[in-house]
Amino acid sequence: MARLGFGLPLLLLVSIFLAAQNPVSTTTQGATLAAQSIAAMTGGTAVTDVTINGNATWFAGSDTETATMTLLGKGTTESKVSITLTSGSRIETRNAANGFPQGQWVNPNGTSGAYAWHNCETDAVWFFPVLSSLANFANSSFVFSYVGQETWNGATAQHVRVYKVAPGSTSPIASLAQTLSTMDFYLDPTSSLPLAIDFNAHPDNDTNTNIAREVRFANYQVVNGVEVPFHLQELINGGLALDIQVTTATLNSGLSDSQFIAQ
Repeated sequence: MARLGFGLPLLLLVSIFLAAQNPVSTTTQGATLAAQSIAAMTGGTAVTDVTINGNATWFAGSDTETATMTLLGKGTTESKVSITLTSGSRIETRNAANGFPQGQWVNPNGTSGAYAWHNCETDAVWFFPVLSSLANFANSSFVFSYVGQETWNGATAQHVRVYKVAPGSTSPIASLAQTLSTMDFYLDPTSSLPLAIDFNAHPDNDTNTNIAREVRFANYQVVNGVEVPFHLQELINGGLALDIQVTTATLNSGLSDSQFIAQ
């Protein structure tokens, strides 16, 4: 504890100095590409919530299991992922009650726990790009930057990076929050539809170890005027972990906040 107490003031001074030398601001091109992507997906339709049902294949090491899934999203901060396996249900809930991002997981065997705070800074609605952080292109609490045109998974893509900033952004905690909230979007240069999102998760007790997550979107179909990806894949550290074929998608059904409260 003595060693920690000695190091914290030094960390604070270093973080303040670095933040002062490297102020953050949104680039016009980054925000413009984000706005174009949202417009391409919604066509101007306001979307407040989504309910997605689908069939999935769950990969856990050498084990493969079929499942059904229900994905709920409201705004950009509330989500509930229910995966029904033969062994039971895995439920993941995210919300921002009292203004603080938080979440809980429940395993098929009934065990449960709260997500570590550092795993609640990325997008809650990771499965539906309309309600991702792309939608915050006009929000001064988010920084958008254009990384450039790249080759992603063999295709040309526009790479846009998004992360949160907070009041007192020179503090070490705010600097850490920027790192933990970073979302990388790969957009089709012709349609502006998202091809994938990359971000990092972390062990509950270690913010420094990155667990690479990628969500891929394909087979977009129009539902009530909105482009919805009907094929989703989640990769963890480069390996396929979840493959979802969407069967139905419902928009603006009036989901209540109570549906996203951790049990």
